[in-house]
Amino acid sequence: MDVHERVLQVALESFSHFGYKGTTMEQVARAAGVGKGTVYSLFDSKESLFQEILSRVIASMRSAVDEVLVPGAPFFTNLERGMRRVVRFRKEHEVLVKLALEVRQYGVGPARDGLLQVERSIVGFLKRYIEQGIAQGDVKPCNPELIAFILLRTYTAMVTDWENSHDPLSDDELVDVFHLVFAGGLAASEGGERPNERIGDSAE
Repeated sequence: MDVHERVLQVALESFSHFGYKGTTMEQVARAAGVGKGTVYSLFDSKESLFQEILSRVIASMRSAVDEVLVPGAPFFTNLERGMRRVVRFRKEHEVLVKLALEVRQYGVGPARDGLLQVERSIVGFLKRYIEQGIAQGDVKPCNPELIAFILLRTYTAMVTDWENSHDPLSDDELVDVFHLVFAGGLAASEGGERPNERIGDSAE
């Protein structure tokens, strides 16, 4: 592993354990076994190092979504699979979990900006997928960015907020709610995809 990759690996671990506020360039350098000047030669500030980490997290999230999309599957089946994976990725990834905790503790700041950047990336990805659905005739004409935002916020609430006072929804329940609430309203054809048209309800 070269110095650049070692610094990034150590920085990822540091941001995961200590958050943005608790991570310093000196700490990263020490853990990577290099001088602080070496770290600054690669990244001119903690902010630029943090941006590189976020870019890699976003890329990993997109790869995780691609893994569950099935070529030839109905549009809304793949959309639900992608929604489920991205929400769980955000819920379970150590960096994103730590940043969310930091936001609850300190409010505004780089951690909040970082989470908003991740959300914008997700909304952008969903927007493009919905635009593809419109072009293919699977989705009614709509404001794809607004629908993407609503989908993300609502699906996140089903997976995370619901669990604060209820038993977690099973994969089958999530699929059924998704098709009832979202697919039925967005589908270009009346009624959307029927349950027997869905394949492989659990893709994880």
